[in-house]
Amino acid sequence: MKIAIPVKEKTINSIPDDRFARAKFFLIYDPETGSEEYVESNNSVAHGAGPMAVNMLTKQGIDTIIAFHLGGNAIQAIEAAGMAFYEAFVGTAKENIEAVLSKRKK
Repeated sequence: MKIAIPVKEKTINSIPDDRFARAKFFLIYDPETGSEEYVESNNSVAHGAGPMAVNMLTKQGIDTIIAFHLGGNAIQAIEAAGMAFYEAFVGTAKENIEAVLSKRKK
């Protein structure tokens, strides 16, 4: 399992970015190892940024996404990739990840 969450800064204590595909960075978190990786988003395209972001995350081995808002195309791409999606809440990326992990254990 690998989790991706769009963040404003390169820290697990960052607040999630309001934007999904146009976020500055994605935090990629592996709960098995506790490793954190930060990937810059390629948000320079005019259209189709959501599916492009999902494709990039799929290549990183992501199976779970946490985000505030997704566009219709991003939702379709997530569903097509078989990824899980959880809606973010106002809190740190770490708090959002912990909440998702506690839900998955149930």
